[in-house]
Amino acid sequence: ASDVYKRQGKNNRKYRFCFIDYMWYVAEKWSEREHSNLNGRMLLFLCWLFAITIPLGIPLMFRFFSWIVALVIVMLFCLLPSIFCKLRYTAGHRKVISEHYRDMKHIGRRLAKIILISIALAVGNAVLMFYLGFIYRA
Repeated sequence: ASDVYKRQGKNNRKYRFCFIDYMWYVAEKWSEREHSNLNGRMLLFLCWLFAITIPLGIPLMFRFFSWIVALVIVMLFCLLPSIFCKLRYTAGHRKVISEHYRDMKHIGRRLAKIILISIALAVGNAVLMFYLGFIYRA
């Protein structure tokens, strides 16, 4: 099998690894090592919230919908990472991801890079939304 696909378990199921799996695994390992609340699900939620929902979703929704409809849509958007994690990271998939990334070192540095990339995306999105006129000074 190639690096992208791995056959695991009795059902011979293929798994494809992506950057989101990497992020989830790094946060899970950090949570195990440091006994912190920043697990994989929380990191994906925070990245989704600060890099996508707040800078892109909220201005667009409030511009095109009434405030109550936009608020409901934003709240539903906030549930997406949790639903995604519940569906994607089953016990079998967790095991496969752990085996795939088992030799990973320097978890703290990797986590810091992920957080810095998320902050850069959030700032870039906010600047772009300001430049395009979705966010403006009152």
